Amino acid sequence: MAFDVCVYGTVCLDRMRSVDRLPLDGGYVDILEEVLAPGGEALNTAVALSRWGARAALVGNDIGDDESGRALLEGVVRDAPNLDLRFVKVRPDAQTPVCDCYVAPDGRRAMFGQGFRAMSSPDVPSEALDAKLFTAEPNAREAATRAVLQASEKGLPIVAMDFHRIEEAAKRATVLQTSYEHLSLPPDPPHLMEAAAQLHARFGATTVITAGEHGYVWIEDLMYRPIYQTAYVAPKVIDTTGSGDAFRAGYIFAHWLCGESLPAAFKFGAAAAALNAAELGAYAGIPSESKIRAFMVSAGNEAAQGE
Repeated sequence: MAFDVCVYGTVCLDRMRSVDRLPLDGGYVDILEEVLAPGGEALNTAVALSRWGARAALVGNDIGDDESGRALLEGVVRDAPNLDLRFVKVRPDAQTPVCDCYVAPDGRRAMFGQGFRAMSSPDVPSEALDAKLFTAEPNAREAATRAVLQASEKGLPIVAMDFHRIEEAAKRATVLQTSYEHLSLPPDPPHLMEAAAQLHARFGATTVITAGEHGYVWIEDLMYRPIYQTAYVAPKVIDTTGSGDAFRAGYIFAHWLCGESLPAAFKFGAAAAALNAAELGAYAGIPSESKIRAFMVSAGNEAAQGE
C-alpha cells in the first residue's frame, strides 16, 4: 500500500495567543505570547502520525497562494518533513483559513475563525485511498460524508471523529470518536458512559468519548458496560488545543500500525494528548513514540506506588 493512513479534513493556520485568563464580557487581557503554527484537525493528526514514522496521506482543503498559506506550508515542511502534501492544493483564488486561538493557563480557550466558511471541500483521490485506514472529521459537511462513503466502498477501516450527527457516515465508522464538549455533556463518568452506550447502540461502531483531564469512556460491545479510563496527568499544561487530534492519531498508530489491542491503543493516545499540552500550538508538544512509551511506564509506576 502507498500509505498507512489517509487523513481527510481541515488544514488551516493557527494564530496561537497565550493570555493569563480569558476576559469577561467587555474585559481586557494582555497577550503574553503569540505563535503562528499550522493547524486544523486533519493536519494535526497527520503531523503526529508522520512524527512516529507513519506514511500519512493528507487530503485537505485548498489553501491560498498568500502570506498565510506560505506560512502554513513552511511550518509543515519544518515540523513534519516526511508528511506527503501532494493532495493539499495551493490556489491563487483560495483563502487560507486562519484560526485565532486565545489560550489560558487553566487550559480554557476561545477561538475565532476566518475563511472557514469559504474553504473548499475536496473529494478523495483514489491514490490517497491506497491505505490501511481512513480517518476524517466533518467540517467539510457533505464532502466529508462523501469521503467516508468512498473509504467504506474501498473496504477501509474508518475512524470518524465528531460524525455523530451525520448518520450516513457514522454507520460506516469502525471507531466513532467525539468529546463531551461536542455532546454538550458534563464530563463525569455516568453521563459519558450513558452517551457512549447510546451512540454505540445507534451506529454500531466502537465508540469513544473524550473528556480531557477527566479521562475517556469507550464501548465496543453492547453485551458489556462502557469502560471508563482515567486520564494521564499532564506534566505541564500550556495549551490543550489539538488534544482530540493527538488522541486520535495515537490510537490509530498503536492499534492499526503497531498491532496493539484497542484498550492499549487508547492509552497510548491519551498519553500522547497529555504530553502534547506542554507546548503552545495544536501539535507542538507531540513527542517521539519512545518518549510517549517512557511516560506511560513512569505514570504507571507512580500510580502503583500511590495505591
